[in-house]
Amino acid sequence: FTTDAGWGCMLRAGQTLMAQALQLHVLGRDWTFSWTSSDPEHTKRRQLYTRVVSEFFDDYDPRSTFSIQRMAALGQQFEGKYIGEWFGPYGTARILRGLAQQASHDVTVYTTTDGVVYLADICAEFRPTLILVASMLGIDRVNPVYYAFIQASLMLPQSAGIAGGRPSSALYFAGVQGDELLYLDPHTTRPVVTRTNNNEYLQSDLASYSCPTPRRIAMSRLDPCMVFGYYCATLESLIDLRSRIELLADDGVTAIVSFDNGHAPESAIPESHGSGPVGSESIKSEARADDGRVSTPVLLTKLPNDSDNDDASCNSTSRPKSESGEIVLEGECSDEEWVTDL
Repeated sequence: FTTDAGWGCMLRAGQTLMAQALQLHVLGRDWTFSWTSSDPEHTKRRQLYTRVVSEFFDDYDPRSTFSIQRMAALGQQFEGKYIGEWFGPYGTARILRGLAQQASHDVTVYTTTDGVVYLADICAEFRPTLILVASMLGIDRVNPVYYAFIQASLMLPQSAGIAGGRPSSALYFAGVQGDELLYLDPHTTRPVVTRTNNNEYLQSDLASYSCPTPRRIAMSRLDPCMVFGYYCATLESLIDLRSRIELLADDGVTAIVSFDNGHAPESAIPESHGSGPVGSESIKSEARADDGRVSTPVLLTKLPNDSDNDDASCNSTSRPKSESGEIVLEGECSDEEWVTDL
């Protein structure tokens, strides 16, 4: 294989979620930098940003912790899938956890499929943690009872986004605008970025890893299987996440995430068997055709003032020349010159 077009979109959406968590880890949420400024703070942020992006380069370099090659290879080990086969959301989350463990990464990845976060598993030796909650919120479409939680989740300070999509097409959801979600679409093929020896790159070199034109989608169009991501840099942030989600439940929002002070039982860590790029991995479903054209993961850079067009393109031709929720869950899912963060 020389491309992941036609089979890799869920892996790419997972990469984008992971990349957002790593940006939060090294840069925080409120940051900007200029590619051309010699100011020390801008230079530092540029180097940190480049370091994050380079962890997703499409190669087997030891520094490419979350490359598509490593994800596909671990998918074969974990999921019994060969390169070219589709991955589901939980399988992708499990792969990200495995890669972070293999690399002894600064950020730990915690996964759950029943919506319960077992705090004893995280807090015993706490490290900055990305919590991935794989959930199925309906059968063919998301049950409207969960709309409020999806919206609220994306507005939490710990949110690292959601990897999910439409039926047959994986997407990364970065934010919310009214009753619609803002998303980034990995279905645009771009050439591989070649790693340099000194890890120095121009803005144009890394342009395919960013997208200034997010699209919008109504929640009624979403596939019900998705992975919610929450990045907690400190114990205080984890406690705050628990408080905020419990407050949502107290306010009548149907929360799909809950917290338990104990350890997870072994039964809470299922094997997954995916059947498509988006969809349940523990519930029988038909294989779905991907619409293909996948290449690099995308990081949201600069939101335009007017993003009303759901069909706005996220490919290179659309970029400015300046270059940047008491209800039981339906099921469990066991498979421009300036740059600014979300």
